[in-house]
Amino acid sequence: MTIASLLRTPLFRSRLPVTTLRLATVCLAGAAISPALAADPAATLVFQPYEYETQKHGTIAAEAAYLDVPRHHAAPDGPRLRLRVVRLPATGGKSSAAPVIYLAGGPGGSGIGTARGPRWPVFDQVRREADVLLLDQRGAGGSEPPPACPHEHRFEDAQPLQRDAALAALRDVAARCVAYWKQEKVDLGAYTTVESAGDIDDLRRALGVPKVSLWGMSYGTHLALATVRQHGDGLARVVLMGSEGPDDTLKLPLAADALLRQLGEVAANAGFEDLTGSATRVLATLRQQPRQGRSRMHEGRVVMIGAYDAQLVIAASLGRRMTQQWLPLILREAERGNYDLLADVVLLMRSEQGQFGAMPLAMDVASGQSPQRRALVEAQAGQSLLGDALNFPFPALGDGLGLPDLGDAFRGPLHSNVPVLFISGTLDGRTPPANAAALRPGLANSHALLVRGASHDNELWLGNPVIAAGIADFLAGRTVRDAVLDVDPPVFATRAEDLVDPRRR
Repeated sequence: MTIASLLRTPLFRSRLPVTTLRLATVCLAGAAISPALAADPAATLVFQPYEYETQKHGTIAAEAAYLDVPRHHAAPDGPRLRLRVVRLPATGGKSSAAPVIYLAGGPGGSGIGTARGPRWPVFDQVRREADVLLLDQRGAGGSEPPPACPHEHRFEDAQPLQRDAALAALRDVAARCVAYWKQEKVDLGAYTTVESAGDIDDLRRALGVPKVSLWGMSYGTHLALATVRQHGDGLARVVLMGSEGPDDTLKLPLAADALLRQLGEVAANAGFEDLTGSATRVLATLRQQPRQGRSRMHEGRVVMIGAYDAQLVIAASLGRRMTQQWLPLILREAERGNYDLLADVVLLMRSEQGQFGAMPLAMDVASGQSPQRRALVEAQAGQSLLGDALNFPFPALGDGLGLPDLGDAFRGPLHSNVPVLFISGTLDGRTPPANAAALRPGLANSHALLVRGASHDNELWLGNPVIAAGIADFLAGRTVRDAVLDVDPPVFATRAEDLVDPRRR
């Protein structure tokens, strides 16, 4: 949540880029069933048979429906939105477990889309215990996404990215996008985590059940925690994978420095000595003079790379397993004077820069940050090797856009007795274990699985069979005790050919 627009690719973040959101919307629209909606706003869901196609696990017999919700829950008689829901019926016989609602990351990820890919086996295991509902949150996937903004900014290959100039350009694009959406009658105030939490409770009531369980990843945990605060009486259990607390929208810069050191310890076993030192030396060289790199992933395009480009690349690369595996080689080659591998990643990031989606932008700005969090982040940025790259272009991007802010009550400490299972990865550069540790004192009935070696990626789901079993057991109401698990360590790239263009995977 709330990190740089230039980190919006699936490679670097859980959030989806604008182009991916457009594609997902078209695909879902083409496959959608369109049952007639009852006129009564309080009507229950009308599920119809739906063939749920996974990427590698065949077609699953499921059910699909639309949920009719108020655009603003404080005005139930006002305009409404339709949310797409797919139900995976429980396969283990009649179950007493509460239905489970899956909440995707982002904001902007598709809950329906998430289960189609490599994470399907975990969903399959959970549905043995309970119905699983895949929800596309308002404004995402098949749930009435606003029109794409026609405005964007492209940075010149011949110029290194300068932090202040880049921020000014992105703020200008964001302001023009906001003006465009307002002209198109898009109600940006409808896209907040509070409104989405209201949607979850509406879905519970439409299902006709006293309680549901929530299962969230990344931003989905932020939404789940907001639902615990507002509608906790309707929740049975909550699973949080990669936790993002109410005031964790801005990341702590020094957490990235700590993770770089930790990754360096792992990389040293593969022959890459002193990863932090390597990063420090590369940045010092680029501060003295920008350097050119030729990207083989972009048909030989030459890009001028500056120190802030490299800070952004390192900050982003720490988040996900693939780019963690690339980083030591990229830095080693740059130290040797070869910036071609760094150019690959710089251009991958720049290709998504300057593009904004209405739902993710409004959600991020609305969740915002407390004055104390902002001051802490700014102070740490002054001490971090990577400066403010971890959050760029936030928080400054949101200043002056005129978008709603949910306020410090939304971001305040959370206290609840709802049973919670935390799952955290020690190499997670987006939602570090410290987030879960800070939340646990307020959640009296919580347990935690700490996964050593897992990043903000698939190994947090699939790297150890105990993870899926723990999720299924917990949601079924069985006891899950605190545990430390291990996954295989990253396998670091040792040659340029090991860097596979993620757009062609």
